[in-house]
Amino acid sequence: GEMDHLEGPQEEQNWLDQEAHQHDEEDDEAKRLAAQVRVLCWIMTNPKNIKSKARHVKATWGKRCNTILFMSSQDEDSLPAIGLNVGEGRDNLWAKTKEAFRYVYEHHIDDADWFLKADDDTYVIVENLRYLLKDYNPEEPIHFGRRFKPYVRQGYMSGGAGYVLS
Repeated sequence: GEMDHLEGPQEEQNWLDQEAHQHDEEDDEAKRLAAQVRVLCWIMTNPKNIKSKARHVKATWGKRCNTILFMSSQDEDSLPAIGLNVGEGRDNLWAKTKEAFRYVYEHHIDDADWFLKADDDTYVIVENLRYLLKDYNPEEPIHFGRRFKPYVRQGYMSGGAGYVLS
């Protein structure tokens, strides 16, 4: 009985090593694409969501962006978040979005090829996004996202789902 007990963890260890080894190649591909397909992620948040939502984006998928920025109505050093000169609330969302894009354009236009707008409760698999974008030319005007059609005939990109602009 005691020998069986000793063999168990060893077998498990080999399986884990093999699993880790398989991911090495995927990691190399992810690193190569991260250099080749530069994505700036900007995350819409607000002061009351910084601890409950935004910091978790920063701790998880946000790390995989080439650049990550958090946009809020007031500066927050702990994240950090950039305070835009716009109030909170649904009526201010479009103004906040325009100000965020203006900020990104003025300060980070050369830092990335693609610009992802997401909310603080969105989850993005950045590697898959890069894989999608790699065959497109970021110099051409192009966008990807979830298109909504209410209100305007041509439709618009859903901010909640997130969208990416060249």
